[in-house]
Amino acid sequence: MVATTDNYIQTFRSAIARIFHANGTVVGVGFLVAGRTRNYILTCAHVVTSALSLAEDILEAPNNDIYLDFPLIASGQQLKAKVVFWQPVVSNASTSEPEDIAGLQIEGQLPKETQATQLIKANNIWQHPFRIFGFPNGHNDGVWATGVLRDGQGKGWVQLEDSKVTGYRIEPGFSGAPIWDETLVGVVGMAVAAEKRREDIKTAFMIPADVLIEAWDEIGLSISSHAHIQNIPSRVQQLK
Repeated sequence: MVATTDNYIQTFRSAIARIFHANGTVVGVGFLVAGRTRNYILTCAHVVTSALSLAEDILEAPNNDIYLDFPLIASGQQLKAKVVFWQPVVSNASTSEPEDIAGLQIEGQLPKETQATQLIKANNIWQHPFRIFGFPNGHNDGVWATGVLRDGQGKGWVQLEDSKVTGYRIEPGFSGAPIWDETLVGVVGMAVAAEKRREDIKTAFMIPADVLIEAWDEIGLSISSHAHIQNIPSRVQQLK
């Protein structure tokens, strides 16, 4: 069967995970990706520390249970997961090492509708429209936000911009969410931070797919082969 854009989008939706604190509060997002031997949840390290009420910059991977579900296909069907990959938040702004990335291994059976989404490594994404699903304060069922992709900056992250007047923008509650590129029809990164110093600036940042895969080569199988890459010409707040 020939895959269509709708098929890819449905896979993307099915892969989105909602991550909870033990008290039931939603703390962020993750998404299902393919590893060499199993599927994993990819999210931000600071989402994990928020879920566990731990210091944000702990160096060792936590071993506590993380609770999550897949709200767009199996809302309320909670699963447990453990951290199996850990790149902690780095306080040293001069480092060039990938940071704030966590991989989770789910315990138990995934809902049958879930599918691992694929990552697209792309350099030329300026002005590509994107969509993202997250859980800002007061919206535990989730909301969609849209915007346009910009380009990379010195930290290795890629800038995102909300260019519209109305609708939601990326803010705390979107951390760990996959960024869906409408032009390339796939996930090009993971939301990690948003501008915090100026409320009039609707800018956020993602960790691009190539950095995610460089950090954790176990998920190299998540690289998509369907996209046609086109040549089209700070202080921040974590989104927990």
